[in-house]
Amino acid sequence: MISISICGCGWLGQPLAFQFLQQGYRVLGTCRHKHKQQKLSADGIETWLFQLGDPLPDAIAGADICILNIPPNRKTIEPVSFVHSIKLLTDQLLRRGCQQILFISTTSVYGNSQGKVDEQTAPTPNTASGFAHMEIEQYLLATGKASILRLAGLIGQNRHPVKFLAGRTLDKGHQRVNLVHLEDVLKTIIAIIKGNHWGQVFHLSATEHPTRQDFYCQAAGLAELAPPVFTTDKVSSGPGKEIDARATLRQLGISLNYPDPMQMPVELS
Repeated sequence: MISISICGCGWLGQPLAFQFLQQGYRVLGTCRHKHKQQKLSADGIETWLFQLGDPLPDAIAGADICILNIPPNRKTIEPVSFVHSIKLLTDQLLRRGCQQILFISTTSVYGNSQGKVDEQTAPTPNTASGFAHMEIEQYLLATGKASILRLAGLIGQNRHPVKFLAGRTLDKGHQRVNLVHLEDVLKTIIAIIKGNHWGQVFHLSATEHPTRQDFYCQAAGLAELAPPVFTTDKVSSGPGKEIDARATLRQLGISLNYPDPMQMPVELS
């Protein structure tokens, strides 16, 4: 039986763990809180308490495949510490016999890039998180045993950005959104693992890119929230970036459940 460890059984990692479990894999995971560890263990996922920077439990490190899904806290990120900890974690995994690593990264490595951005486009980060993820990606790819999955903005399972934008005054209404639904993320990760697609960089975003104004105003209406108000600043802000994931979808042979963000359900907790 192939074993898969998921470092970070949170919003994404937990449903991913259950999907792998249903498909017959031995699934191991980490989380930060005792009550969650008990729940996951009761549901069949061998779970250990773990904080980034701690030694990794032997069972997690010795799995055949490891999915690194530990995003930094966007408000309190310490990039040097974060990068150092992920590198140490990678070294520990490879020393203990892990065969392949999938790193869940972000399209924020492209910063303020303009126009279409595909898997061959060189990263141009402009934030602490973006620079940190770029350095980690480079380190992992150099091992020859890792693939990178860069995710656009995440939606699904009670997570939607309109919750925080409703009623606000916003700029860049003409720019395009880059979003992906949780169901499509799960489908893509499973395709990478099952197809043994290693040593590569993948993108994941919905293939349609409505404007920020169209998308958030519609979502606010569906959620019965106050719509955001957009200023007009097309000249100063530029067209923005558009994440192109078509090559990834072709290679993995998958189609998205939600190719158009305008069709994504507005789920708010």
